[in-house]
Amino acid sequence: MKILLVSSGSGSRGGGEIFLDYLGKGLAERGHAVVVWMPQHPRMDELAEKCARFGQVVRADYRNTYDHKARSLATCFNWNTSRRIAREWEGLQPDAIHLNKQNLEDGLDLLRAARQCRVPSICTIHLTQTAAYLRAKSAGVRDFIARATLEKYRGIFVTVQETRRADLENFLAGRVCTQTIYNGVLARDRSVLPPLRAAKRKELGLNDRDFLVLGLGRLVEQKRPFEFLKIAQKLRVHFPAAKFLWVGDGALLAPWKDWVAREKLESVISCAGWQADALPFLAAGDLLLHVAEYEGLPLAIIEAMATGLPCAVTRNFASEIELFDESNVIFFDQPENLAEKLKDSIAMAGVAEKAHRLVRNQLSLENMINAYEQLYSKVMTE
Repeated sequence: MKILLVSSGSGSRGGGEIFLDYLGKGLAERGHAVVVWMPQHPRMDELAEKCARFGQVVRADYRNTYDHKARSLATCFNWNTSRRIAREWEGLQPDAIHLNKQNLEDGLDLLRAARQCRVPSICTIHLTQTAAYLRAKSAGVRDFIARATLEKYRGIFVTVQETRRADLENFLAGRVCTQTIYNGVLARDRSVLPPLRAAKRKELGLNDRDFLVLGLGRLVEQKRPFEFLKIAQKLRVHFPAAKFLWVGDGALLAPWKDWVAREKLESVISCAGWQADALPFLAAGDLLLHVAEYEGLPLAIIEAMATGLPCAVTRNFASEIELFDESNVIFFDQPENLAEKLKDSIAMAGVAEKAHRLVRNQLSLENMINAYEQLYSKVMTE
């Protein structure tokens, strides 16, 4: 098959765009021809370079929804843009188009272009929470615009977990076709991790007694990096062996570092910035502490599980993902309770092993590629 993967262009480092890189590479390794279409904006250069390793990359004249001051309202009136893009996509002669959207209102003009194409298409939406849920400005209008456009789409909407699919069904009153395909990652050969762990921990100045707690993701409000700091500060009191490292960068980097300096915690909490390869950090860590307010199915957590790193999440977050329970993730509420759990190395190892098994059985890249191949074949024959 020849598959056209379309990025809405929100950036190169978000989970949704990393997903596109994983998917495209996996499809190419199966022998499919992959074309990746994305905006010319410089923030997409990094992703374009990655995708060029496995397929043709087409850079286009397109502005992402969030580059418009009026957000999705601007996409109500750019019909010429949608028509032009539809012609571009048809000219590439794909067998199927796969549009990758971050949330409900992102890329609505691209969704319109997909409707105007004579090529079958599907659309993955990673976050299906409404603008009202996200407490966005002018939420009512933005949700109205998103609903009106999404309801007109006659392809299949894919969500990355069942709660997100239920949200979408509810938002659109069951007027569209939906399907869940879990995100997936490569299964890790854990025999290669010990030397990676030793080298990275030496580089970070850690000794055998230090317990490294990782945060992984962009330093943006959604990921709640300041909540990570507050938990770190309190957890340290009950678990003095703990040290904390955030891997990622973003708009909140400067105030994040200011907070650490103000609290005089530089020897305990640090930030490694953006890393093209997070594996050495995951190997070096003893726990991934995930505190994000809302997610789809975070690749950061799945990657950590694949390396055998136990993950701590809130009960509220875990309740949204039907695959997570107390056998494969650690629930936390109060830092003192979390500290007690972290001191039980046998229980921690059991959680990590069950999480690794979950990735191997249900959240593998192979499973994800299989599911998308079947869906492409389905829409091509209907």
